[in-house]
Amino acid sequence: MDHSKLLGKERIGKLLLKFSIPAIVGMMVNALYNIVDRIYIGNGVGSLGIAAITLGFPIMTIIMAFGMLVGLGSTSLISIRLGEQKKDEAEIILANGMVLLILIALTISTLGLTLLDPLLKLFGASATLLPPKQLV
Repeated sequence: MDHSKLLGKERIGKLLLKFSIPAIVGMMVNALYNIVDRIYIGNGVGSLGIAAITLGFPIMTIIMAFGMLVGLGSTSLISIRLGEQKKDEAEIILANGMVLLILIALTISTLGLTLLDPLLKLFGASATLLPPKQLV
């Protein structure tokens, strides 16, 4: 069956399983990765390494939130347009979503690098965890 017609023809229960199982597996792999990452860094670097990972977690969450904001919003609009048989509009929405993600990534990167010390302090970094000041 053509994938573009699958959503309109298939039973909802089957579709729910088909689309939710990969998402659940992805979240489980991500959680396992975080656990294993902390084990290796904890054993290799020690408590400062774990503290550094903990400081990076809110930043990673913010970046993921923006990605999901644009991704889920775009896919909802794309699904609606495909349901209306407006493939050209769906492609425009996809392109706009990609451009928006790139702009958000550049903005977050620029702000993050510019405001690195205040952000780390905001997230609870001690002087031990802050990057050393470089002399110019």
